[in-house]
Amino acid sequence: MHGDQILGEVLAQPPVAGGVRMDGADILVLSPTPTHPPDQGNRKRIYAICKELQARGARVHFVYYPQEWWFEFLPHDLVGEMTAAWDSFHIVPTSRHTYNPPAGQDYTIDEWWDESIATTLKWLFKRQHFDAFIVNYAFMSKALELAPPNVLRILDTHDLFTGRRQLLEQHGLKPEFFYTTREQESIAVQRAQLVWAIKDEEAVIYRSMANVPCITMPHAEPSAPVSRIRRFDDEGVLVIGMLGSGNVINVQNARAFVEAALPIFEARGAKVLIRYVGSMCARLGELANIDGVDLAGPVATVDAFYRDVDLVVIPLAFSTGLKIKAVEAFAAGVPIVAMGHALEGIPVEHAWHQCQTMEEVAEVCCEIAQRPELLTALTAATHATHTRMQHQVQAALDATIARIHRRPTVVVTVDHAFFDPESAYREQIYQTINLLMQQAQVVLYVDQLLPPHQTTLFEAFNGLAVDCKLAVAPHVSPPPGRSLGLSHMVVSLPELLARSARPILWVMRFCPELANLKDEALRTPLFLRMDVLRQLGSPPSAQAIQALTEKCQETTWIESHPDAPLPSLLSPQVRHLLVPSWRWKPNRLHLGVEAPVVHFLARDDQYPLAQELLNRFALLQDALQPGVVITPKPQATGRDGEVKHVSLGALMGRLSTFRPMPACVIDLSGNAYEFETLRESYLRCQVPVIDTHRAAGDGAPLSLMQLIEFLVELPQKLDQIKQAVGDEVSVRYGNDAGWANVWRAVSVRKALG
Repeated sequence: MHGDQILGEVLAQPPVAGGVRMDGADILVLSPTPTHPPDQGNRKRIYAICKELQARGARVHFVYYPQEWWFEFLPHDLVGEMTAAWDSFHIVPTSRHTYNPPAGQDYTIDEWWDESIATTLKWLFKRQHFDAFIVNYAFMSKALELAPPNVLRILDTHDLFTGRRQLLEQHGLKPEFFYTTREQESIAVQRAQLVWAIKDEEAVIYRSMANVPCITMPHAEPSAPVSRIRRFDDEGVLVIGMLGSGNVINVQNARAFVEAALPIFEARGAKVLIRYVGSMCARLGELANIDGVDLAGPVATVDAFYRDVDLVVIPLAFSTGLKIKAVEAFAAGVPIVAMGHALEGIPVEHAWHQCQTMEEVAEVCCEIAQRPELLTALTAATHATHTRMQHQVQAALDATIARIHRRPTVVVTVDHAFFDPESAYREQIYQTINLLMQQAQVVLYVDQLLPPHQTTLFEAFNGLAVDCKLAVAPHVSPPPGRSLGLSHMVVSLPELLARSARPILWVMRFCPELANLKDEALRTPLFLRMDVLRQLGSPPSAQAIQALTEKCQETTWIESHPDAPLPSLLSPQVRHLLVPSWRWKPNRLHLGVEAPVVHFLARDDQYPLAQELLNRFALLQDALQPGVVITPKPQATGRDGEVKHVSLGALMGRLSTFRPMPACVIDLSGNAYEFETLRESYLRCQVPVIDTHRAAGDGAPLSLMQLIEFLVELPQKLDQIKQAVGDEVSVRYGNDAGWANVWRAVSVRKALG
């Protein structure tokens, strides 16, 4: 869907008080201009957008590249104000002067780029997850290439730079600031996922440059009515005023308006005074002694200008971008007469806001001078236009936020075992994040008490900032101001799911809140990682699973063993996927050297058999030593000297128990599903797992005597068995091994959500 279609749908809806919320979102903003003091049009626009995002619940992280301050000075008072205004504030050290002439006739799009910006952004992106990245101005667009996946890349153009040099030269003016070609500016557009144009006329051009959604994000000031205070010497005269900075466009238009208007005022006998205000007066010295023109110079506030004139005129025959001074005038509620070009991007309806020439502006001023009561209707038109402007801005922000919300969000429920650095569960969470982060925004949801030590949190979340966010249940929220090592929000599970337009629930802990899901569950695809839930030691009951899956329209049941039990009460919409326990060998598992020992996997009822084998092991051969017996549940320890034993849960909860790795593992269980994660862990570390049922050839379990014979011959056969492990791993876990089905399931939700 194109940006104009999205915006059109939003505008068709009645405005919602406060707009679409984005609670808990983190927005990174890069700007070459400061937000303080907000005394220029571009500064006001950036400040207003960022403040509106904060008002809607987002955290704004502002990165300022001091292009305007450059090397000369660093105003600490303004740095302090910006630090206080935004949730975090960062200054990029400048390493070059940007305001150099172009190498060619026009600037290339990256000619003002400074590599120090890349250094700062890379550092930030490695340490925090951001939902969106807003880059101000096309010449800063190279920064968008640094954003990680699933960060919405937004380019706020402010102004169209294509053809700007030609426009100025056509009016006899020397090009200034930035100007480039269509080909170069299209590079900036293609780097974004969403482009903000400041007016509809420029949005059309941006859409023609690249197949990138573009919406119009105009600027609207808050309503701040100003009343006229007449000077003594203004009596009997209609004072019309223009406020402008000293750029060449304002200066040239101001000169041209004087030349066009004064003869008309004289011919019609209209008592009209042109009052120019602002820094442009310094470049209009030739008008100082002309009757009918007052060069008032700069003012402390724009309100002082509005109080000092009866009518604001905006006689711009040519310009670029949206005229922020015009926006300010509409917010001030003053009567305005302007050329239609000057108000491009502003939803005007009154005829006097759409004059075609400077002469027409002058004629209207004459009519108002003769009939001052016309100012009342003109003021009402100002208020109506300002209301429409505010609606446009709110709708554009709603459309932008809707794009953020439409990205799928995978909520992964996390058990407290994640905070144990020795648990295999932590590694499973890491691999899950890696699987999902390319498809969706990942949020880890924790509903159990957090570790008391900050170092434990920092260690667990280290390196995850770019990949995911953290949500903490209200009843376990940390004390105010405590850092968790990862950007977090305090929210219940139902509310977290409701915040996303396309949520996905990935269950790796069966938390109590799952029983309380209501309406949000009906639209939430559910993924149950059942092999992991069993590994935690307390899998959910069949009744609890049935109650949850019946609420959800779509459930994916993920297992790592084909014989793992499925509840008979599952609803028909439950899909079953078989994948390995791991996507790759656990990074922290295979540490240290291999020891010449043999471990045994045994069902609980096979523990006596395993004891017997290990007791005889040293008598059968001397090349290998007896290791441990691993059973699903803890067993009675018995007297001293009895066979070493470890339960499956204890082993998976302590990765150090794996070390040193055994020479091989004897599986007495008949390939029991409970051991699948452990079995796979050994195989991925190139440790042979020998299924004694398969060793018999007919699938039947070996007798005690057959097992003894097998163990006697094991040292001679071990090298041959080890050579076959690589092939077995490749067959079982190579060529994706079913993960594409999971990826596809999430991708379908991404496409259809």
